[in-house]
Amino acid sequence: MCISLVKYMTSGEITTLLKNHIPGDNDSLNAVYTALYSEIKAIAGHQLKSLNPGQTITPTVLANECYLKLAGLSELPPTDKRHFMRYLAKSMRRYLIDCLRQKHSAKRNVNRSYTGLSQFIGDDNIEFRLLDIDRLLDLIEEIDSQSAEILHYKLIFNFTYPEIAELMNLSERHVIRLWQQARALLLTLVNEQARDEH
Repeated sequence: MCISLVKYMTSGEITTLLKNHIPGDNDSLNAVYTALYSEIKAIAGHQLKSLNPGQTITPTVLANECYLKLAGLSELPPTDKRHFMRYLAKSMRRYLIDCLRQKHSAKRNVNRSYTGLSQFIGDDNIEFRLLDIDRLLDLIEEIDSQSAEILHYKLIFNFTYPEIAELMNLSERHVIRLWQQARALLLTLVNEQARDEH
């Protein structure tokens, strides 16, 4: 497929490529990555800004690291654009946390703050640790996958309500209600964790 045409693929065409991916043949992955590259780099940039791992990693490096990880898989886990982007964001977050673990001692890394939470929750007094956000998002995914999805879109992707509504094929009002529920669940888990630590 011509690269100039790949950049204009629809979500349906991207889904077809993901579903028909043959292990070891990365043509479909290359096409999907080319079509979504500007979105992937934007997510990488937001991840880097939120997690602040240092100046050695750029959005391009982070996007390419995730590509290499995907290219090495026997099959692509996500089956459509929405799940593919969530999978990439999670991979990026895990990669950055691994980099921070290597760069700092375990004690310093655990105390490194995640800046995105207080911005979206609206409480400047929340001190949040990198490893905590990773664990909590995984836990919320087990409890309520839709809440986890909303949290990913707001905390990781930095999407607006209209963007989330379009992605999830829901009304903006419904998305705001889901966000309020997801935020309440996250705050409940944060408070429980704080109680357990005292």
